[in-house]
Amino acid sequence: MPENNPAPPGEVKPNRNLRSLYLTYLLIAIWAGFLPWLIPLTIFVPPVFILAITVPVLLLALFFVWWTGAYYHTILYRFSTTGISWERGVWWQQTGTVPYDRITSVDIFQGPLSRLLGISVLKVQTAGYPAQTASPTELKIEGMTDAGALRDYIVDQMQSHTMV
Repeated sequence: MPENNPAPPGEVKPNRNLRSLYLTYLLIAIWAGFLPWLIPLTIFVPPVFILAITVPVLLLALFFVWWTGAYYHTILYRFSTTGISWERGVWWQQTGTVPYDRITSVDIFQGPLSRLLGISVLKVQTAGYPAQTASPTELKIEGMTDAGALRDYIVDQMQSHTMV
């Protein structure tokens, strides 16, 4: 680990492969949730009813494709000298700040699809997380390509703020 603390990265947006990951999840949901009952339905139901079912589902899928892009564009992480803040949300905006001195650990998570796309999630756990949450993960920094370097920066900041 470097001895001097590097400058904060400032504003960081996730890699665009995060949007691809979300769209892949949507495609899997459609493939696994819609097609298995649509194919047998085409055998037993008149085409008009099939059309009446597929058009709304197609419109819903197109809406989710739009929403995925809109949501991706709202995600923003800010790294300052005192902590990490974030923003996200299309209709319901979420914002928050995690001071470096409350962070207890930073873990990197990468599933098989994320690994294929070259992105990771940093899970930041803090001391004193709210009782309503099921996990101590206070912040998920999604879509990072160089998660190891970002984790090292956060750990350096944690150490420098606990010594003060």
